[in-house]
Formats: sequence, structure tokens, C-alpha cells
Amino acid sequence: MKPDDRIRVMEIIARMNVSGPATQVTGLCERLSPVEFDHRLYTGYVDGGEGDHLQLRDVTIPVHRVPGLGRAIKPADDYRALFRLTNAMREFRPHIVHTRTTKAGALGRLAVRLSGLGAARVHSYHGHLLDGQLSRLRRTVYIRTERRLARMTDRLVTVGARVRDDLLAAGIGRPEQYVVIPPGAGLAPCPSVAGPAPRWASRWTRRSWRTSAG
Repeated sequence: MKPDDRIRVMEIIARMNVSGPATQVTGLCERLSPVEFDHRLYTGYVDGGEGDHLQLRDVTIPVHRVPGLGRAIKPADDYRALFRLTNAMREFRPHIVHTRTTKAGALGRLAVRLSGLGAARVHSYHGHLLDGQLSRLRRTVYIRTERRLARMTDRLVTVGARVRDDLLAAGIGRPEQYVVIPPGAGLAPCPSVAGPAPRWASRWTRRSWRTSAG
């Protein structure tokens, strides 16, 4: 297909399970102007037991499935996914490659380099693995890998200032690379309640505030 004059964006995420990232990706795919952008979604398959956001939402956006681009790390599948992404980039020739999630971020940015294209590379952090989820060895590997990938990236997007600060403290990326974009959330009016709020509601409100403040 001959490229047109639109801005070509390649969106890569490991899987579209029911989650905040999937909701954001869906919103972009549905709302970016097709007149100005040729925005394409590349993703793998959800794991067993996970809900598929695309099926549950009955989303009709075009999806380019990449076998092997799931959550689990499997060297053979990862290599095939990297090969497929590289070929897809050479065919699509995107101006921007936007990756999300750890595995897709690694494979996507490596694929840009292997493809030989000069696409702008953007990676979004919807969180990180620095808070004790990993063993000491795996945490060290994770940090070193993310540091190297950050050097291959033009912009690093985080969903909050706390995520950015944690990553910078770990030596991942430079301050000028980061852009903080808090996730949007529509809130319905709070119902009026006669009398003081129950104790559990106050605890929940304080806990929610601390979580969202980052």
C-alpha cells in the first residue's frame, strides 16, 4: 500500500486485557481523526482467565494480531513476535511507534532499530515493577534493560508524577525525556447522604486520594 499524507502511528501493546491501558488505547483508536492519522493497533492475545477488553466492549476498531506478543516471556515466541513487528514496520513505515507494557515496549523499540526506520519512539509507563514484585536479580535485570531501552526512546510518558520520579530514581531515562499525562476519569455526582459518612467510607476516600495523587 502506498503511504498517504496522514501521520502514521503504530500502537503496540502486549495484550488488550481488561485494564486502564486497554481503555486508553481504545479511546485513541476510536477518537483520533482518521483524516489526519493512520493509527493502527498491534497486539497479542490475552492469557487464559483474563477478560478480553475488545470482545467485552464489542469494539470494532481494526486490530493487527501479533502471535507471541502476550504477557509471558517465551524466547521462541518473543523472537517470532519481534520478527513480525519488524516486518510490519517495514511495510507500514510509521512516523511514530508508541509502545505500552514492558514486553511490548522492549520488542517494539528493538523492532524499530532492526527495521532501519527513523520513526519517533514513544513508550508509556502505566506503572512499573520497582515495588517488590520481582526478586533482587530480576529487578536488577529489569532496571538495566529499561535503562538501555530508554536510550533508544524519544519520549517517555507516565500516568503520574510518582511513576516518573520512581523511574528517574532508578536511573531510567533523563528528566527531559518524560511527559506526565494523568489518565482522565469521568466522575458522576456524589449522592447526598444525611448525617456523617460511615468510618469505612472515610478510610476508602483517604486511600483513594493517596493512590491517585501519584
